[in-house]
Amino acid sequence: MRHPALLGSLLLGLVIAVPAPAELRPIKLTARAGRVKKGTEKQTCFPVDFPRKGEVDVGHVRIFVHGGSHHVHLYRPTVGPVEYPNADNTYSPAGPHNRRPRECAFAIDFSHWELVAATQTADLNWQLHPGVGIHFLPHEPLLIQTHFVNTGVGSAALAVKGKARAKMVLYPMEPATVTAHGGALFAQDRTVLVPPGISTKSSTCALTGPAADRREMTVMALTGHYHFRGIKFEVWKTLADGTRDPLPVYENAGYSDPKFQQYSLDDSRPPLEGGKLVLQPGEGLEWACTWQNDTTETFKFGPNTQKNEHCNLFGFYYPTDTALESMDCVHKEDGAEVRTVRQ
Repeated sequence: MRHPALLGSLLLGLVIAVPAPAELRPIKLTARAGRVKKGTEKQTCFPVDFPRKGEVDVGHVRIFVHGGSHHVHLYRPTVGPVEYPNADNTYSPAGPHNRRPRECAFAIDFSHWELVAATQTADLNWQLHPGVGIHFLPHEPLLIQTHFVNTGVGSAALAVKGKARAKMVLYPMEPATVTAHGGALFAQDRTVLVPPGISTKSSTCALTGPAADRREMTVMALTGHYHFRGIKFEVWKTLADGTRDPLPVYENAGYSDPKFQQYSLDDSRPPLEGGKLVLQPGEGLEWACTWQNDTTETFKFGPNTQKNEHCNLFGFYYPTDTALESMDCVHKEDGAEVRTVRQ
């Protein structure tokens, strides 16, 4: 006869070994960019479909990147017909004959696709705040954009060894635990101009809109993005009166492996140390890039790390007004500043 304690341990082991229900098992999305020739960089767009037949909220995101990646982005389509990007920066309707991976050496058009998740590091492990989920529709068309750099130019010293690839693992939530949906911010300054020497450029985004909208927003994570001339990225909160809070909420020095700053719900720590970051009605964010350009050339906004520069901010927030909300803040070449909330 078995000892009761031993029998209990065996039963406990059996309980632990029970697999998760099918609807809660991790969802994997992959993008295989292949080899990147030395001295070059490669940007590729991969049309994929969300594999589940029901709606899913994701509360935990992991992204694994093999190779010297500059960035990996996940997008979903905006309202309207689904159109995939072509190599010449045009867009073509989705269909069974338009599913192949394709070159896309440019910023994705926000009127066609909205950001869902982003990483610039080899291993992103992002746990959203309790009760907050990224919503996905059944068999929803998605787009993964990868940018691999194998140039080793300047301070980047990037190298792609073997075949470049990325894998995303999305962890579904129990539907009953979802209390809010998360949205993504893509803030982009297209007026970037980097002359010889050290220079800094800042931009603002009124994330919560006018104070009269009475919208409060909790920021879960931020990460900054520039090319290899970038030496410092900073973010501050902007107040409803238009002034800037003196204490930064994000800082990153250098270019390689920019920080993906996750903010907790801890009020006892400042945001810069991972504490809570809340924007009150009328508040927003200001981000600034500092570059060191050791050449005699001036570099304009653009996607190529050797020929162009960027100053982009990615953010993730809640609550949203709709399950599929996203936001982009674009400072256009003509000087216009456009904030668009996509539902």
